[in-house]
Amino acid sequence: MKKIIILLLVSLLVPSLALAASPTKSKTTKPSVPVVTNIVVPEEEAVIKAYENTLPAVVNIIVSQKLTDIFGTTSVQDVGGGTGFFISTDGYIVTNKHVVANDNVDYTVITSAGKEYVASVLARDPVYDIAIVKIEGNGFTPAKLGNSDKIRIGQTVIAIGNVLAEFRNTVTRGIVSGIGRTISATGGGISETIENAIQTDASINPGNSGGPLVNMQGGVIGMNTAINRAGEALGFAIPINIIQQTVNNFLQHGRIVHSYLGVRYVMLNKNLARANNLRIYQGAFVLLPNLTGGTGVVPGSPAAAADIQPGDIILAINNEILTANKSLSGLITKYKPGDQITLKVLRAGREIMLKATLTERPTTDN
Repeated sequence: MKKIIILLLVSLLVPSLALAASPTKSKTTKPSVPVVTNIVVPEEEAVIKAYENTLPAVVNIIVSQKLTDIFGTTSVQDVGGGTGFFISTDGYIVTNKHVVANDNVDYTVITSAGKEYVASVLARDPVYDIAIVKIEGNGFTPAKLGNSDKIRIGQTVIAIGNVLAEFRNTVTRGIVSGIGRTISATGGGISETIENAIQTDASINPGNSGGPLVNMQGGVIGMNTAINRAGEALGFAIPINIIQQTVNNFLQHGRIVHSYLGVRYVMLNKNLARANNLRIYQGAFVLLPNLTGGTGVVPGSPAAAADIQPGDIILAINNEILTANKSLSGLITKYKPGDQITLKVLRAGREIMLKATLTERPTTDN
């Protein structure tokens, strides 16, 4: 704005100076004024369209609770919030599990149009940071879902959400910085490992949790879930294909059902292998007993029945090799309770084959 003002002043002063130098000159020319045009380049137009087309599907989730102050006065107060998005016209919404983790609170959904609805939590995924929420009504606009298997590093994406549960319908822009990330995250009283996460430098802030990560075709490719405060512009999203599997799982069973092996483990990499004097750099290392008495094999589980032991390294399931991008739990979720699987296990330097029959994952086991 300062530059425009300076240009205008110069344009007005120059004719005056000319008149003073040539008082007999009777004709002056009209000064030209710079014109600023609002130009939107094609890439910006794609961002705008992706935002405008997705926004009707995005909702604000408010968490409220009855609280009593030091004077004994009880009132309903907002105690948290996040974001979600419609996946159907009849009010089904997906969000992060940590956004709706509590049972002794009330949940309110506010649409992008500003309408408020009482919401109920139908299911929380025991494996992934995903929850399914429902409001009553019809005619809602579901998000257009993309294909997270087709993501390419470097492609442009936008994140939409309700920053700090205050600044609604905020959009930020960035790129896909990485795929297949495994991170440990805490929030909303939940601590869990997120596997196969999408990394993005699109700014994600508290309150963005549960919101869509959208490509330039307007397709949701992920759900914004976590940030790494130690770095700059380090956000992570759950791939939409995993979310679709969870939704289909719920629609089929009326709850979210996962198969269960019953091991606690860490996925190996070079650093972990070297620190534990292991000669192999990939696979699922079954945890050894710790000082609290915990062990890597859950008593009474399919793993215990299959004779998996602490210190074993699970290399493959049904000949599918475990890698940093193919974790044990990720492969287990591909099978149904009751399925029998064959595990290739490295024990004391020798490979052995074990068979396990999977069961349904207990809801109390995280």
